[in-house]
Amino acid sequence: MLTESTGDIMLRLIITLTFSLGLINACALSPQVVDIYPQVKVSGPAYGQGRQVDVQVVDKRDSQILGSRGGVYDSSSTITINNNLQSAVLATAQDGLKQLGFNGNSGAQPATMVITINQLTYDTKQKNLLYYVDLEASISVTTTIAGNKHTGNYKTQGNHQFGQAPDAAKNASILNKLISDTIDRALSDNNLAKFILNN
Repeated sequence: MLTESTGDIMLRLIITLTFSLGLINACALSPQVVDIYPQVKVSGPAYGQGRQVDVQVVDKRDSQILGSRGGVYDSSSTITINNNLQSAVLATAQDGLKQLGFNGNSGAQPATMVITINQLTYDTKQKNLLYYVDLEASISVTTTIAGNKHTGNYKTQGNHQFGQAPDAAKNASILNKLISDTIDRALSDNNLAKFILNN
C-alpha cells in the first residue's frame, strides 16, 4: 500500500492554505480612501524667466471615486480620494512653475495657465492569485499670453502587479507617482516652453 510522506502532506496543506487565503482575500476587500499630494522636480531650462503666471485647476471628473479594488463585492470595495484633488494639483503645479523661473519679477506679459483634470482611474483584476492594477491619468494644460493660446494634452498610464491586494499606503504611493509624472511631463513640454519664450 502506498502512503504519503510527511513532506507530501505538508506540501498539500501549504498549497491548500495559500489557495484558501487567496480566495478569502479576493472575497473580502474593504473600501479605501487615499490622500493625493503629488510632488515634482522639473528638469530642463528655467523658461519662466521671471514671468508672472496665474494658475487655475479645473476638475472634470464626475466623482472622487477612482475605481474598485475588485473582489466579490466589487461595487462596494471602492478606492476614493480623501482630500481635494484640485488644491493638491494646484500646489504642485505652482511649485513646479517656481522651479522653472516663474516668479513675477520680470516685466514680461503675464500668463494664465488652466490645468484641466480629465481623468484619474484605478482598475484591478485578479489572475492566478496575483493582483494587476492599471492606472491612468489625463490632464490638459491651456496657457494664454496676451490673447495667444497653447494647449497640451498629457496622459500617463501605470501598470502594477502585486502578490496581494495593495493596502491604502501602497495605492496612495502609486497614484501620487502617476499624477506627479503627468504634471512633470506637462511642465517639461518643449512646445509649452517655446510658446512661453516666444510670447
